[in-house]
Amino acid sequence: MNRSIAPNYSQPESLAIQFPEEIELANGVQLFWTKDVKDDSVKLDIEWRAGSKYQSKKLVANFTNKLMLSGNEDRPASAIASEIDYYGGYLQHELDRDHAGIVLYGLRENISDVFRIVTEAFSAASFPQKQFEKERTVASMSFKIESKKVKNLCQRRFNKAIFGKESVYGQSAVEEDFTAVEQEDLKTFYKEVYQQGTPTLFLVGNVTESFIEQLKKWAENFSPKTINYTPNAPEQEKGRIANIEVEDAIQSAIRVGRLMFKKTHPDYFGFQLLNTVLGGYFGSRLMANIREDKGYTYGIGSDMAVMEDAAYFLISTEVGIDVREQTIQEIFNEIERLQTELISEEELLKVKNYLLGDFLRHADGPIAMMENFKNIHFNLLPKTYYSDFIQAIHNTTAAELQNLAIKYLQRDDLTVVTAG
Repeated sequence: MNRSIAPNYSQPESLAIQFPEEIELANGVQLFWTKDVKDDSVKLDIEWRAGSKYQSKKLVANFTNKLMLSGNEDRPASAIASEIDYYGGYLQHELDRDHAGIVLYGLRENISDVFRIVTEAFSAASFPQKQFEKERTVASMSFKIESKKVKNLCQRRFNKAIFGKESVYGQSAVEEDFTAVEQEDLKTFYKEVYQQGTPTLFLVGNVTESFIEQLKKWAENFSPKTINYTPNAPEQEKGRIANIEVEDAIQSAIRVGRLMFKKTHPDYFGFQLLNTVLGGYFGSRLMANIREDKGYTYGIGSDMAVMEDAAYFLISTEVGIDVREQTIQEIFNEIERLQTELISEEELLKVKNYLLGDFLRHADGPIAMMENFKNIHFNLLPKTYYSDFIQAIHNTTAAELQNLAIKYLQRDDLTVVTAG
C-alpha cells in the first residue's frame, strides 16, 4: 500500500431515508415505528403540540412538561424515578416553541415495564404543590443567574426584535413571571393540551407485538380536541438596536440576523449552502476572519432556525467590548464579499463536500434516520427532501450564491443587537 496516495472518494448523489411503518393506534394517535434494529435498545419519543406557543401564561408549558411525571401524594417523583431506574430505563423531557414531550430509553425486554411506569405516572399526575414550589424556586434562581450573562440578554432582545413582542416566538420570561405562574395553571394546561391533545409516537426498536398492543391500549385514553391557535405575524425591527448596557461586563454579545423562509421555499437549499460558506462550519469565512485572523473571539457562527410558523437567520458571537464595533464591521465586510465576489471553485467544492459528509453523518443508524423522518413529518416536506437537497448542493453555482447574498443579506434588512 502506497500511503502517499490519497484513497478514492465519491460524493453521494442521493440519500435513501428509511421511512418507518405508520400505525394508527386510537383516537387519531399515530405511531411511526422503525423495527429494523440490530441490538436490543429501544427509543420511544412521545410528542404533543404542547410547546410554549400554546400557553396563555408564560412558563406554564415549561413547568407542565417538567412536572407531569412528578407523581402525586401517594407516589412521589422519587419513587417513579427509582422504578424506572430499576428496569434500566432512562427518561428525557423535551420542550420548544412548537412541541413538547418525553423520550424513553430502555431495552427490548424491559421497555414494556418502563412505559407502564411512565404512563401510570402520567395519568395520575397531580402536580404536587411542594414539588411545584421547589421547581419554581430552582428555576427562578437559575433564571436570575442566566439573566446576568450578556449572551442571554442579547438573544432575548434579538428574538423580540426579530418576531415582535406580541409574537409567541419573540416573548421571553421576566422575573415576575415566576411568581405569577400557579399550580392550577399547570393542571389546566396538562388537561387541555396533553390529556385532550393528540400525541405522536416515534418508536425505534425491535419490540414485541405485545408492546405495540400496549401502545394501542394507552392511546384509547385520549379525548382529542382541536387546539385553537392563530400565530401573530412576525414584525421585525430592522437596523441597529440600542446596546444593552451591562455593568462591569468585559465581553459583548453580538447577534445579527433577519426573518427568513421555511424549508419548503425554493431558495432554502441554496441559502443553506451560502450560510455554510459564511459561518456554518469551523472553516467558514467568519471563523477564518474574526477568530483566526483578528483573534476577536473563540467562536462565531451563523445558522438558520426554522419553526412551524416562522424562521430566521442568525450570526452570533461574543467578543471583548473593546472590539465590538470592529467585529460588527468585519461581519458586514464578509457579507459584502459574498455579494461582490464570486466564491472560488476550490472553496465551493470544500463546502459542498462538508455538507454532503454532514448529511451522511446525520443518517448513520436507525435513531438518526428517525430524526430525519421527524424533520420531514413536522415540516410537511416531500419524501424526496434529502435527495433534493443533495442534488441542489451539487448543482448550485457560485453565481447563484452571489445572487442569494444580494437578495437576502442586504444591510438594511438585517437586525443588529448587542449587549455588554
